[in-house]
Amino acid sequence: MLKSRGINTLSSIICTLLILLFNLTGCYDAHGIEELAYAVAIGLDTNENNELELTLQFAQTGSSESKNSEGSSQSEGSIISSVICSSISSGIALINSHISKKIDLSHCQEIVFSEELAEIGLSEYLDTFTNNVEIRTDCAIVISKAKAKDYLKNVKPSLESLTARYYESTLNTNDYTGYTVNVKLAEFYSAIKDDYSQACAILGGINTNNYTNTAKINADYTAGENPVSDSDVIETLGIAVFSGDKLVGELTGLDSICHLIINNDFKQCTLSIPNPYEKNNYIDLLITSTKKTKCSVDIINNSPLISIDVYLIGYGLSLDSNTYYNTEESLNEIKNYAEKYIQNKLENYLYTTSLAYNSDISGFGKYAVKNYLTLDEWKKADWLANYKNCFFNVNVELTLKSGSLFGES
Repeated sequence: MLKSRGINTLSSIICTLLILLFNLTGCYDAHGIEELAYAVAIGLDTNENNELELTLQFAQTGSSESKNSEGSSQSEGSIISSVICSSISSGIALINSHISKKIDLSHCQEIVFSEELAEIGLSEYLDTFTNNVEIRTDCAIVISKAKAKDYLKNVKPSLESLTARYYESTLNTNDYTGYTVNVKLAEFYSAIKDDYSQACAILGGINTNNYTNTAKINADYTAGENPVSDSDVIETLGIAVFSGDKLVGELTGLDSICHLIINNDFKQCTLSIPNPYEKNNYIDLLITSTKKTKCSVDIINNSPLISIDVYLIGYGLSLDSNTYYNTEESLNEIKNYAEKYIQNKLENYLYTTSLAYNSDISGFGKYAVKNYLTLDEWKKADWLANYKNCFFNVNVELTLKSGSLFGES
C-alpha cells in the first residue's frame, strides 16, 4: 500500500514538472520569435571596387508596417537589407547593428550569388556557410544573372502570402517542368571539391522582356529570357555550370531537362516534337521515365566513350492537326522521329558541357574511374581536365501512350 502511494506521488511530481516545463518552453519560444529577425534568403555580390556586398531578405511578421523605419528597402512580403562588408560574418553583424531584432539564419531558403562573384570563385563563401551551424544544408543555391541584391528585391509572390513559402513552391514546380535543377548547399559544396564530377546550380534572373523575345519551343531559354507578359519578376530557368568553384557558363531550360534525364533526377516535362507529317506543326507529349538511365564509360585509344541508354514514356497531349495518326506505320514514324529528336537534344547538351565548358556536371567520372586499376592511374588521367575529349553514344527508347490523340480508344 505504501509502495503504491509512493509510486503515485512520484508520478504526480513528474507530471507536474513536465507541465511546467512545457509551459516554460512555450513562453520562451513565443518570446524568442518576437525577438528574432528571420532571414529567408541571402544574397552576395561584388561591386566595382571588388568589395563584398551582403543582402539579407527578412520575412515580414504580421505586425510589420508597410514601410520599414530601420533603413532597409522592401519587397512584397519581405524586407531587404544590404551592406558593404569584408566578410559574411561581419556583414551580418553590421546589418544587425541597425535593426531591432537578432538575425536568425535557421529559416534561410536560398543563397543567391551574382554571376560576377561566381566567376571569381565561391569557395571561401561556401566554407563560411557550411561552417555556420544556423544555416541549413538544404538551402537552394541560385546563380543570378542580375545582381543578387536586385534579384531579391524583385521577389514578388503572387500566389503565396509568405516569401519563404514562395521559394519552396517555385523550386517544387521543377518536378513537373524540369526547367532547372534543385541543387542544395551540401550537394553544391561537395561537387566543387569532387574528383569525379563538377558542380552546377540553379540559374536565376530578372525577366524584363515583356513579350519582346521571339518564341522558341521547349523552354530553349535561360533565366530572364522567357517571353512572359509580366516584367521585372524573377524566374529560375536553366543551369549555371561550374568548373571547380568558378562559373564557366549557362545552359537552357531544355538542357536542364536533358541533365535531369541523364542524372536520373527527372520526373516529367512537356515536349513539343515537330510533326514528321506536317511541316511547322507540333505534337505535344508529356514525357516521364520508365526506368533509370544507364551509363557506362569505356576508354578507347585514350579517349573516353560514354554510352547512355534512356528509357521514356510519351503521353500524347495535343497536336496541331485534325489528322489522327492511328495506323501502326504512322505511330512508328512518330515514335522514331520523337526518339531521334530527344537523342539530338541530349547530345547537344552533352557536347555543350564537354566542348564548350569542359565540365562534367553529369558525374560520368564515377563510371570512368572503373577503367583504372589504381588511384595513381586515375589521377594521372586527370578526368576533369580531359572531359572535353569525350565521345557520346546515346540511345533513346520511347514508349508512346497516345490514347485518343492518335485514334486509340
